[in-house]
Amino acid sequence: MNQIINAKTGVEFKVSIVLERQEKTVKSWTTYQWELAAVISDKDGPDSMEGPIAIRESRERSQYLWKGLKIRLYVDAAEGYWYNLLSDVPYAFVVLEHDAVDEDEVPIPLLVTVSQDEAGAHLETDSLVLSSPLPSDIRDQTEAFIVNHYVPQTKKKRKRRNWYKESLRNQPPANS
Repeated sequence: MNQIINAKTGVEFKVSIVLERQEKTVKSWTTYQWELAAVISDKDGPDSMEGPIAIRESRERSQYLWKGLKIRLYVDAAEGYWYNLLSDVPYAFVVLEHDAVDEDEVPIPLLVTVSQDEAGAHLETDSLVLSSPLPSDIRDQTEAFIVNHYVPQTKKKRKRRNWYKESLRNQPPANS
């Protein structure tokens, strides 16, 4: 089982990721696009981040491995994990630090998460966020975490105030 229990964070999973750079040509312009090729469960991986390790390098397509990353699950973010698992294909999201000017530079992973909310928050700040299907063992352990820690809040419909009646009560009596 690829799980580390931590009092502060709840649960951690060691993972490695594979980033892929693909050459894209549109008309006479050539540019590169980064994709998350895989998120790999890595229970015996290093405790600190290592990489990038070149797996394959060519002009058209290059792949780089980053080891020693962790997915951390927090009790207060369990609803975001739950929504991710409800989707047809649950995803892992990787937030990357990337200099858009230097296309030869390999992006540095800052965060790996299974929370759609957290990934969305980073997208709003124009960070590079890539996704890949969640490995089945981490999906199963995330589901167990949700079952043990997430209690959906019941939505309560609030009663609307009747502004018209309130305004009539607050008016001075009419003089006869």
